[in-house]
Amino acid sequence: MIRSFSLVLVLLSAGLAARAEDPPLRGVAACNKALKLAGEGKPAEALKVLEAAKGTMDAEDEWLWWGNKGSAHRDLRQDAEALPAYQKAVELKPDCWFQVEYATLLHEFGRFDEALKVLDKPVQKGYAESAARLRAVVTGPYRKRWPHAYKKLEYSAKAGHYQVVSDVGVDAAEMDRIEAAAAKLNPAEKVNISKLEALFKPNPQIVNIANLLELTRVEYMRLSGMKEAQWPKGKVSRVFYFQAQQEFLDFASAAGGEKERESTVGFFDPNFKDILLYNTPGGGEAFGIAKETLDTFWHEGWHQFFDVLTSQTPTWIDEGIAEYVGKGVISKDGTKLALGQLVKEEGEFVTRYEKVKGLVADRKHVPFREFFKYDNKKWNAGDTLAHYAQAWSIVYYAMRGDNAAFQKDFRNFFLELVKGTPWLDAVASIFPDAKLDAYESQWRVFIDKLK
Repeated sequence: MIRSFSLVLVLLSAGLAARAEDPPLRGVAACNKALKLAGEGKPAEALKVLEAAKGTMDAEDEWLWWGNKGSAHRDLRQDAEALPAYQKAVELKPDCWFQVEYATLLHEFGRFDEALKVLDKPVQKGYAESAARLRAVVTGPYRKRWPHAYKKLEYSAKAGHYQVVSDVGVDAAEMDRIEAAAAKLNPAEKVNISKLEALFKPNPQIVNIANLLELTRVEYMRLSGMKEAQWPKGKVSRVFYFQAQQEFLDFASAAGGEKERESTVGFFDPNFKDILLYNTPGGGEAFGIAKETLDTFWHEGWHQFFDVLTSQTPTWIDEGIAEYVGKGVISKDGTKLALGQLVKEEGEFVTRYEKVKGLVADRKHVPFREFFKYDNKKWNAGDTLAHYAQAWSIVYYAMRGDNAAFQKDFRNFFLELVKGTPWLDAVASIFPDAKLDAYESQWRVFIDKLK
């Protein structure tokens, strides 16, 4: 009897375990579950739910499955897989809400004319403003005035990772002359090809800036320990560089929808993945680019670089690395670059170094076990200047400190983010509280001694 009763319990337990594994969701229910998981920052789980539901959608709803699949791949930065999924969704329902996402991704791959064709189709209600802003970004600031000659102001670096859109080295009168000449030449006639190429030959300064961006990317790769094989293929990062502040402000308003940019030298737009900046007055550090503008690009350039790699970008490490690389030295010819310079004093401005030295001395910094888990809300709710300083110092400690264990964990944490691991999960696995407490104590000693 005892053995029989035990057998019943075993069979009952097995039955409960089997019923505990819910059958895969089907149809719209699977899409809703995937949306929920994506909203919780779990795109990998969302993708599994969608793949299990493949082929279960009603014909009129199939576009929803494809679009959600595209978004899951997009959140995992599997953009080569996201593109055809978005394409299928838009083919099935041209005015679906994935239309702008598809056009945005085409833009990120440098397929600008294809992006405009997608945006030419009617846009679903509620998405018209986003579509208009994206169109402004894809079109750029010069195509409307110079429908032929604008090509002279757009240059893609030979390495293929950046396209610079800029009016450097060319004034409006010269562009008007080039436009008039180009309008008379039929590009379909072979005899005119070389003539048009000569007219649209980029100014040497825009070429130099594009090469500088590529050199900066190499430095980002080195600092982050990334290998070229890990870099997504075909992605093109766009940088709009204006000589005049007013043109920068006008384009920022059209492309970003924000008008309060007067105190901003430049910014990275996380919606359309481009950088806008202008050249502040003053001497040029390299190729006529002012120091403040260079520092801004290096900072914002990191945000653009990091965003290409992952959607898991916790503020403390994203801003910390951006602050770290935002100070550099460059040769006048722009061929040698070193980022991550320690700036102790900067005139009337309080440096990150000065700020964090005071925080540590007064024990007013945020404990690591809290800081490493800060989301944007907590970051912005407190003393953001202190947060920037502390984030910079943690990255500086990882890059220049003498703690090999922390350097290894920092590197592994970064790699987990690039893999798409939800960042709080990565913190929990690599930086448990006890370890963070120990690292914080060691970091305080390092900052106290930093001179």
